[in-house]
This record gives sequence, structure tokens and C-alpha cells, in this order.
Amino acid sequence: MLTENLPPLNYQENGVAQGYTTELVQAVLKQADVKADIQFMPWVRAYQQALSQPNTLIFSVTRTPERETQFEWIGPVSPRLIYLYKLRSRNDIVVKTLADCTRYRIGAVREMASTKAFAKEAGLTEAQMELAPSVESNFRKFLLGRADLVISQDWSAAFMMKSLQRKPDELEPVLLLEQSHQYFLALNKQSDPALVQKLKQAFEKVQQSGLPEKLRNKYMR
Repeated sequence: MLTENLPPLNYQENGVAQGYTTELVQAVLKQADVKADIQFMPWVRAYQQALSQPNTLIFSVTRTPERETQFEWIGPVSPRLIYLYKLRSRNDIVVKTLADCTRYRIGAVREMASTKAFAKEAGLTEAQMELAPSVESNFRKFLLGRADLVISQDWSAAFMMKSLQRKPDELEPVLLLEQSHQYFLALNKQSDPALVQKLKQAFEKVQQSGLPEKLRNKYMR
């Protein structure tokens, strides 16, 4: 089980795995009677490892047409609303359309689906963006002024601001970039079919148990 720090979906606190999807995955493993460790690592490394190693599951993954045939999919686990934010105090930044973004430095996480989609739609190369290896480092750079705008999921943005001792209302969403995809669990395509089926069945039972709604109340509200 591989993941990254993407709070409040999946993250570590004092070395302990936390988060909405993390607890959901732990419940699925228990239901399926499967033992596995959850390892946190930078997203690029986790993603490449999940692509290359059978019986490896990665979460939370955006299910996109480009990725459709690369994994066995379990879910969805969460909706995904991606915004472009600025600091409310930055009155010098005016963004009404994607074309306006090219005047500013954009903070984003390397290899994330939202980063690639934004770069493609805005007509930017990733080299023209301020890329970071993780969500936390992306926000730290943004708050230090190394990026004018930052790409983030809505509740992830609020969570990161609070964890960095800043107020969420310091942020102002300037563009809704994406709302058509959802987060899933993704299993390596060469995984044992029996394991895939067992995890899919366990996920359905966990979904029916009412646990997802309890976790949403705990982490997202």
C-alpha cells in the first residue's frame, strides 16, 4: 500500500498514518483479511512503483482516461474539486480566464494529474511552473512568495493552511479548474486476480457499512 502526504485524504501525524482514505483502506484490508503496510513516499516514486510492482495498491489516485488501462480501479473514494488560488491580500493578481494565468508563477505538485491537466489546458510547459515534490512543500513555497498562484483541492487547501498556522480565509479561489474526476484506489494491473476481487468485495462491504460518511464528518467538515 503506497501513498503520499495529501491531507486530509492521506497523511502522517507523528509517524502514524491518518486521513479519510487511509482509514478507509485500513478498513478494507481488515474486511478482506489482507495484511499490508502503508508506506508514505513522494508521489512520483509511489506512482512509478505502483505501475511496476504486482500486488501493489496506491491511493488516493485520480481516475483519468489516460490512466484507465494502467490499473485495476477500486472506488470511488472521494469527489475532487480543483481550484486555482491566490492570497486574498494579493490585489495585484487578476485572473478571470486560463489565459490570464500565463502572467503569473503557478505552484503545483510534480506528476499530479491536476498539474498535467492545468499545464495542457493553459498551454504551459511544466518548466514554466513552480513545481514541488509534495502538497506541503507546494504550499510552503506559495506562502513564501515563490509562486503567485497555487493549484489545490478545496479541502486540502484549507487543511494545509491550518497545518501551516495560517487562516484558510487568507486564500481566495480565482478559477474552478476541474470537477469531473474522483479519487480511487488503484491496483497494479498485474496483481493476483483473486486479491483484486477480494479487495473489491471488501470495499463494497465497507461502503455499505456507513464508515465513509463517519470519516467524511471526521476529516472534511
